[in-house]
Amino acid sequence: MVTMNHNYTKGQMIGLALGFMIPPVLFVGLRLWAKTLSAKRLAWDDYLTIAALLVSITCCALQLATAMHGHLGQHQPQYPDGSPIMDDPGLIFFEETKFAINCVSILGLGLIKSSILVLYKNIFRVRKFQLVIYGMLAFVIGWTISFFFSHLFTCFPITVFIEPYYGNKCVKTVPMFMALLFTDVIADVVILVLPIPMILSIQLPMKKKLAVIGMLGLGAAVCAVSITRVVATYAIAEEYIKHSNDVIYYTAPVFFWTNIELSLAIVCACLPTLRPIWLHFFPKPVATQSGSGYGYGSSRLAGTKNSSLGVKFGRMPYEEIEELELTRHEQLPSLPHNGVIVREVTIQQTTEQSEDSSTTSLRGKSLGA
Repeated sequence: MVTMNHNYTKGQMIGLALGFMIPPVLFVGLRLWAKTLSAKRLAWDDYLTIAALLVSITCCALQLATAMHGHLGQHQPQYPDGSPIMDDPGLIFFEETKFAINCVSILGLGLIKSSILVLYKNIFRVRKFQLVIYGMLAFVIGWTISFFFSHLFTCFPITVFIEPYYGNKCVKTVPMFMALLFTDVIADVVILVLPIPMILSIQLPMKKKLAVIGMLGLGAAVCAVSITRVVATYAIAEEYIKHSNDVIYYTAPVFFWTNIELSLAIVCACLPTLRPIWLHFFPKPVATQSGSGYGYGSSRLAGTKNSSLGVKFGRMPYEEIEELELTRHEQLPSLPHNGVIVREVTIQQTTEQSEDSSTTSLRGKSLGA
């Protein structure tokens, strides 16, 4: 049996709304700054993240408004005999905003999941892996659309959940919510483990591989929150049965757990893109590499042109995968640009020429002498 401690206050609900509104705004701002530092245009993953941020801000604003005007964090108004006041304006506002946050948050979760998958697609240009990404994108898009409309039409005509008290017929909401939450957890876990085989296949020291996996593995926090939402929903259902006359107080977790998951998901989606900020403050020395190629900043290639990994994956491995940038050689013309803007860097080694010229100069001087 799942139990939860209930000790909510209006101040806590306001604090949670404000507290989980700030981090995603901050990290999306850092993401855009990193994009500026790397002199790149915004890509689809950035646009999807910005859209998810707008949804997150909306959800936090709904929680804030409900705490101030809808009794969130407080007990439901009741008559002296203990029966709930069903036409209380605060209760109606609470149910309206809860209905809105449940609908809108589904869009936000779908957007941020899609953003992470598009980021993976841009990093690992391997056909088989990209086919898997396309499959997951199709699942996430279908998941988002189906659950958004299933929640929107929980009651028909479209009404908030308070309407069943007045005789309208609605579908059973608990099974629908549980299906939403369980599939949400499954999608998060799959997205979390997707890049691990690709990272392990790249020719890098194990220490660097584990560091990159650890950075991407911060998404496990989102999985943990998703699982917690499942547990919280079970607890809400049980408490609702016990306290059907105090819906506002015992369904409060619907608001803050939704905002916690969406906020952390946006933060985790932004973390892999912040490498240019680190290089801005701690630049790496320029590595000398013969030939002409494409790369990011001062990163240099690992391995050789005949690397087995390059043959297997159709591209060269890159040394600093945590920079989350592909490195390419002009000797691989089979790789399309796919519309990605890259910077061409030509570095020539002149060490031998310098030695030859200096030797010639010395000889000339000795002959002249």
